[in-house]
Amino acid sequence: MTAGRTTLLLLALALLPLSVAAQGWRVDASAGRAVHDPVQARVGSTVASVGLSYDGGAARWLYLSAGSPLDGAGPAWGAGGLGGWLGVELGDWSVGASLGAHAFGYGSADSVRSGGGGTVEVLPTLAWARGLVRAEVSAGFVGNFDVTDDSTRQRSALDTGARLAFAPAAGVEVAGEGRYLVVEGERWPYAGAALQVERGPMTGWAYAGQWLGRDSLDPSTAYGAGAGYRIDRRTRVEVGVRQEPTDPLYLSTPRRTWSVQLSRAIGRVRDGEPAGALAAAPSLAPEVAAGMATFRLPADAADLAGAGAKANVPVLVGDFNSWRPVAMTRAGAFWTVTVPVGPGAHHYAFRKADGTVVVPPGVPTVDDGFGGVSAVLLVP
Repeated sequence: MTAGRTTLLLLALALLPLSVAAQGWRVDASAGRAVHDPVQARVGSTVASVGLSYDGGAARWLYLSAGSPLDGAGPAWGAGGLGGWLGVELGDWSVGASLGAHAFGYGSADSVRSGGGGTVEVLPTLAWARGLVRAEVSAGFVGNFDVTDDSTRQRSALDTGARLAFAPAAGVEVAGEGRYLVVEGERWPYAGAALQVERGPMTGWAYAGQWLGRDSLDPSTAYGAGAGYRIDRRTRVEVGVRQEPTDPLYLSTPRRTWSVQLSRAIGRVRDGEPAGALAAAPSLAPEVAAGMATFRLPADAADLAGAGAKANVPVLVGDFNSWRPVAMTRAGAFWTVTVPVGPGAHHYAFRKADGTVVVPPGVPTVDDGFGGVSAVLLVP
């Protein structure tokens, strides 16, 4: 796509709502061109790959992937990474930093020599969310190094970006993004937009963007589209195509990539508690009407002893908005919030101001794959 972080963010935007187990572990099998930015500068052949990943929303993630060429022309490769978000929520605002580290390696093939390297991202971010709108700005550092048999290359970028997302209807999100990279004295401005639609088991996504003022690049435009289908609560299949221009950090050549992927969640449903099998307590079950869901959390389950009103504000997190925190509002003995939801099984939880995750008693739950549980909301 455009640059390392843009690709990772747009892939996350496209794929996270497809997660059949919300937060948790999954295994992937795919065929296509490599989509890991650090690898794609060296890998240009069609490959088959397998991967293991953990999605904990924005708070924590990790992955391990490996690929082998199907046409015999390219090298085998492996990649891994981990990261997450460190920050605090202050009502509608979130302040913190997005951190990530990636490592990769590839073998010899034809004119490609074996090598490897890594990427580090430190991106302080300020985000604001209210109702159907979310905005964020970030500015930080992205560094990359690449080592081959006979050379070492290091590059770094100052990365500044802004993103505005809006949900005009249930299951629909429109986002615009602007970025400004400074790579070894060169300035790379970028502007783009993305659309995501989820209807029942189907999800579609598309994006387009361009490096501005780069007439010498051919192409300077990035675009892509894809679709996914949720076979059951644990399994999904997805396809996608992308046009990727030169990447200023990795110095990759323009290329068109494609992929077909099958994913399977490996978290388990708690014994005796299949999703949707328990009757939710009437006072705590989300109320759904006209594509909107109202969530309620008892104040005594969220308030912190001795904390003021502002310091007590909990947030709702769920797969219906890619696990982005949405601040709740006090209404008598409850905290409430209303968000758009589409048909299907949705996973959610509440997070107190001190970071403690709360799942109301009596609602359907599933194992989140990380030692806890997520609540389940079924929307016809």
